[in-house]
Amino acid sequence: MNQSITPAPLSIRLDEKVAAVKLAALLEDMSERGGVENYLTALGSKHALFAQALPRVRPAALVPELPLLLLECVFPARRRLGPVLRQMPREALAGAVLELVYGRGGLLRRLEGFCDRLPVPERKLRRAAWDLGAELLHFREPETIPLMTRWVWDTQTMSGAVREFVPGSDSLQTLPLAMTPEALEGVRQWFAAHLSASGFYRDLPFITDLILARAYADYVRSVSGGLGILQGDFGARQDPMELVVKLLGIDERRGAMAAAGQETWHQAGPA
Repeated sequence: MNQSITPAPLSIRLDEKVAAVKLAALLEDMSERGGVENYLTALGSKHALFAQALPRVRPAALVPELPLLLLECVFPARRRLGPVLRQMPREALAGAVLELVYGRGGLLRRLEGFCDRLPVPERKLRRAAWDLGAELLHFREPETIPLMTRWVWDTQTMSGAVREFVPGSDSLQTLPLAMTPEALEGVRQWFAAHLSASGFYRDLPFITDLILARAYADYVRSVSGGLGILQGDFGARQDPMELVVKLLGIDERRGAMAAAGQETWHQAGPA
């Protein structure tokens, strides 16, 4: 089990008013679609699936099918990485996942090592591999490890959901926010404080994931202008919540993946 991450002091200023507006829009949309509990339950189910696949104590081996099963729950990576990883020897893929989750060294070093172990020479494939590794770590331990996917924050492009909460970000060329667990945990603690002040006292990691995904969905809609980017790149239309559930991997595939996971473990037995 990873130790708690010490949050770094914020190197950027985040706007509480923007966060309040995004939260209000998120809550309204969720209330029209069955309520916030539906989304929290879906995220909790994803966490349970990842935690069962990657238990607290390192197993001697993983069921070979499990990494590909978990990939199906990672929207930012599954389309690009699926064909590549299905060609990879299952034992090698399982070994890469084990080293990512249970290996020595810090999280960044393990994420880089995970990408190095996968056949992803192209830049886009390597970035997708990073997203897969980031989700494996976060959804296994959502209370401990922040979500470090590129849509949350990408230092190479200076873009991501976090930027949407920075005052005047449209006019800024760069933002001094590092892609480190400590920096993103500092961001997450800021959201936790804001959510607590707004009356939320449980499931703060999941609600933070939701508000970040909603902010990124709003950004994508604003730059796409509805001219095909959403449908072409994200398979989503004008409904921002459609992109939210896809970004977080809780779309229509989730029920099938959970059921398949249970069947896989029952057939294979304990690791």
